[in-house]
Amino acid sequence: MDIIIKKIKITVFAIALTTCNYFYAQTNKTETELDVLFQKALQSKAFNGNVLVAKNGKIIYEKAFGKADVSNTIPLNKEYRFHIGSIAKEFNAVGIMMLKEQGKLKLDDPISKFLPELPSWANTIKIINLLQYTSGLPQIKWSEVNQDSDNMAHLQNTLTLDFEPGTKYDYNNNNVFLQRRIIEKITNMDFNSFVIKKILKPIGIKNAVVDPDEKEPLLAKSFNDKGKQDVLKYNISGWTALNLKDFYKWSEAVNSFKVINQESTRELFEPFSKDNQTGLGGGTIENGKVTNHIHDGAAFNYQAILISSPDLTIILMTNNKQNNLEEISNSIQAIVDNKPYNMIR
Repeated sequence: MDIIIKKIKITVFAIALTTCNYFYAQTNKTETELDVLFQKALQSKAFNGNVLVAKNGKIIYEKAFGKADVSNTIPLNKEYRFHIGSIAKEFNAVGIMMLKEQGKLKLDDPISKFLPELPSWANTIKIINLLQYTSGLPQIKWSEVNQDSDNMAHLQNTLTLDFEPGTKYDYNNNNVFLQRRIIEKITNMDFNSFVIKKILKPIGIKNAVVDPDEKEPLLAKSFNDKGKQDVLKYNISGWTALNLKDFYKWSEAVNSFKVINQESTRELFEPFSKDNQTGLGGGTIENGKVTNHIHDGAAFNYQAILISSPDLTIILMTNNKQNNLEEISNSIQAIVDNKPYNMIR
């Protein structure tokens, strides 16, 4: 009997060892192929930035490629923060839902309840219209707006809306601007402080910065293909920059309903109509789990993309926008799935 048990143990150990070796080999193969993908993309100037890939909740690849600014003397590393463009709008959308859960607002509340200084059309716009980009607000006049007060003055002098609230979709930063102002009115905090203290720090995100200036350390500086570096300017405030690990923490917090509950997350994923953007970009919940969460954004020559599902998360951030992050993410997915993939050129 002891001999049989000993043989069984040896067999089980051998199977376990073989399995471990297989997964180790697969992981090495994946990392090698991802290195090849990104090294070639770097050489062809198709990608300059940072990448994180997580499989089944575990980070399997996290690297930096290229330079931190236009000087070509400072290499990027994994700690660098990047602006993430429109993905930063998730923080005001989640902030609104946090206040809803606390009973401090309702999505059907007219925005005039919190911003009485706006014209009478504010009585017809509900908070849900801001979240779904269906408010009818005009586009921000970027050439005339240099700070929040300029934009608020423009809105106070706006006589009519572009369309009746709730009847059409128009992706518009005035919706974002007013969400942030409502959060400030309710909390008596400036929005930037609210994001850091009430959303990010409680979930362990310590390295994020909101509206960083040129002197901020470990901030990737964006530049174009002609060798010109962007000047950081915020016509309206409230833009968060993250590094890879913190971006991944944020994605996982959304997926696990750590900041807002499942119902609030579902409401943020609900578009006005099919394929429209929402406060969280786009996503679905099935059987109590986030089955996908996709959001992309760009600002200056920064660009970022988040693609997350229960088994795979891809985060790409660049400071030299090439409008190819979706293509790169498709190649990453193929490599992870051990399928043929396209080189990025």
